[in-house]
Amino acid sequence: MTATLVTALYDIKREDEELGDGRKWKEYLNWFANTLRIPSPMVVYVDPSSRKFVEEFRGDRPTKIITHEIDEIPYFYQYRKIYNILNSEEYKNRIDDPERLECRNPLYPIVIFSKFQWVKRAIEENHFDTDVFLWVDAGLSRLFYETDLDKPYPSPQGLAAINANPDKAIIQTSMSYYPDLVYADSCGDDYLWDNRSWVMAGLWGGHKEPMLKFAELIHDIFENKLIGNDIVNNEQIAMAYAYKNNPDLFLAFENHANMHRDYEFIQELGFVK
Repeated sequence: MTATLVTALYDIKREDEELGDGRKWKEYLNWFANTLRIPSPMVVYVDPSSRKFVEEFRGDRPTKIITHEIDEIPYFYQYRKIYNILNSEEYKNRIDDPERLECRNPLYPIVIFSKFQWVKRAIEENHFDTDVFLWVDAGLSRLFYETDLDKPYPSPQGLAAINANPDKAIIQTSMSYYPDLVYADSCGDDYLWDNRSWVMAGLWGGHKEPMLKFAELIHDIFENKLIGNDIVNNEQIAMAYAYKNNPDLFLAFENHANMHRDYEFIQELGFVK
């Protein structure tokens, strides 16, 4: 038994002085090339111009490449609405830290929220006949540290832990930064204006049924709680809102390290060199 990894990469012009945050497309391609080394079955969503890149670095590894122009990705139909929200003075005055990328570049929230619909599609099509699906950010290889990218992921031990919890969506939470949020019994709608992210969005997964429920929860939050109320924020905020208000659906790997970049969940599921 193995898992299907799902990933995507689109150029949203992060190098652009006005709309970007300075991250270079070439840098992302270098990270993506390493992520593509993982030999596990992988569904990859990219712009048609990136197909050859994926084919080169995946080689003969089991892969399904699905190409879409950026205006065909799942939530692009919300572009105009998001653009108008981001450019409204009311939004800029109320959102915490309006200089964040998701608060300036309308393509960024479209791409990061589309993760969940891409996973949903991968489950429905199930190209590799697996029960377990993991979302892996295209650039996540930069955080794999000592985990061996040339061995199947998750490791047998990691996969066994997922299989022991077939009714749970498995996420990582950072426990050290915002105790008032982390240890709260629930999460109110005011949090949707917040900038304090404590659920990690680069790696999450589980069996098909909880993943489909997770995708539907995020869809409802994105469409109704956020866009429907003229709010734009990132997927980590939405994930935390979903987790706190639907705790029975989730199993959280708790990271108590005081390092924002310490993504222990990756090593927990992988082969360590």
